[in-house]
Amino acid sequence: MKIPDPKSIVHCFVSTLAADMDSHNTLAIALFDSGVLNFKSAEKQVAGTQWMDSIPEKAQFNFIVADLPIGMGKEKMRIGNSEINVRKNWCELTKALRLLTEMGLCLAIVEPPAFGLGEGPQFLEKLDSEGFHLNGVFNTPENLLETTQIRPVLIVISRNKREHIFAAELEGEEQVVKLAQAFMSGTPGKSLNEGILIGPRTFTGFAKIKAEQQISRLETQYKQYESIRLSDIAVEINTVRSGENHGKKENAIYIPIMGTSYVTHDLEKVSIKHHNLFQVVLSEKADNEYLSAFFQSELGRTVLKSLPSGAAIPKIRKTDLAEAKVALPKLKEQEEIAFTFRRLSDLSSAISEFQNELALNPKSASAIKIQLENMLEQIGKLSDAEKVLRLTRSGESKTVEYKEAFSLDVQKGKKEKYIELSALKTIVAFLNTNGGTLLIGVSDSGEITGIGEEVRKFHKSNDRFLLNFKNQIKDRIGQQYYPFINQRLVTVLGAEVLMVECGASNNPCYLDGREFFVRTNPATDKLEGPKLVEYVQNHFKG
Repeated sequence: MKIPDPKSIVHCFVSTLAADMDSHNTLAIALFDSGVLNFKSAEKQVAGTQWMDSIPEKAQFNFIVADLPIGMGKEKMRIGNSEINVRKNWCELTKALRLLTEMGLCLAIVEPPAFGLGEGPQFLEKLDSEGFHLNGVFNTPENLLETTQIRPVLIVISRNKREHIFAAELEGEEQVVKLAQAFMSGTPGKSLNEGILIGPRTFTGFAKIKAEQQISRLETQYKQYESIRLSDIAVEINTVRSGENHGKKENAIYIPIMGTSYVTHDLEKVSIKHHNLFQVVLSEKADNEYLSAFFQSELGRTVLKSLPSGAAIPKIRKTDLAEAKVALPKLKEQEEIAFTFRRLSDLSSAISEFQNELALNPKSASAIKIQLENMLEQIGKLSDAEKVLRLTRSGESKTVEYKEAFSLDVQKGKKEKYIELSALKTIVAFLNTNGGTLLIGVSDSGEITGIGEEVRKFHKSNDRFLLNFKNQIKDRIGQQYYPFINQRLVTVLGAEVLMVECGASNNPCYLDGREFFVRTNPATDKLEGPKLVEYVQNHFKG
């Protein structure tokens, strides 16, 4: 299977944007040859720190691509009647902006989280005063820069002021073509894969957008959860100087200022120097063991990932930590979660100890075998439910799609073939692309609706519903694809959801033996003619 090249994805995005502009009036600026933007088709190409010397006097361009080094030092820059201290690459960006035509676009690469933190908002305010406005922010693919783990951001600035900023993630060549077109037309979707609109002064990084979306969905799933700022439940947020140690305090958690160390509520388990830790003392509204468990969850790690600033050595600032959003249930639920988390930790330690002795004590293995099988069965059920909830919090994507029913039109209350067809198309597309998970019984907004009504109306039992689903797969997709499709009912929040996990097929899959679909972000597209032939040749090389 062909793995998408991060640079090719970015090049495709740039080319699509450029196609909407005047191709005879374009400029490519490269302060160093990173090969990231690679706008080789530009009419005018300049490089090096003295690139302005190569620009004719009074020249202006409709489309400018600026490939700028990130993580540079700072210098004073005058904008209007005042000076501000900004990164050197931002100074170069400002020079480029002054070459834009009235309807032109400037696309540039900058460090994460773009202009969301530090001096960024002040810089944007100064640009606004000169008539330049941030219109779009695009998260580049992972591993774009081969020499660093930094994931840069592509920004689009123009003289045309939009009411909102268009925010999206670049993930695949077909996806970015649609994304560029959506940006140009100002038509967002409902996810970062399709592009969303955010306020002009609210962007502080893609991790924060994802964290806030997930917390919002968590509030929908569990009514007892509340999205709350850490500062609203923190009595103190303390730091110490190098060589000093935090004093032990009741109901506190310890959060690393930088790096990937775990958040803990136990000061004795801290393994890094204390000057690299925040000590957060909590009010009676929050349980420190729960908050420690929350920040060790996938959602909690996403929240922490959204906080650091600084391109070279990302660090969390005290002010940003105070504004971090956490998901907080009632205190009783916090204590129950903390107790369960503690018991799971005890169980993990016991299992590790048992594994060490297993080979030397076969009688113990025989005695515990049945208990282990029962435990694994129960944990498997819990894992499936939590997986469904996690997928509904994350939103639809190239590998996740929701359907409220398999064949029931919930608005009309009757069976409709086009509803069924939509689900089968998605399965075929997952098989033909990189696999994915279809959740049937989940609304477009991620609400768990379940398939109960459909079962009662048409099948009378879950077993008959599953048999009907399997027969549709057999008749319309083919039983040879059974090994790539794993479907099962999962009980989630009291409702039954059909989780259909699809692997990537080794061979092309056609719906009804004739229609070929692939998965984009987050949509299902039909391929025909030369595009179909080219895709099959490239994707199914074996």
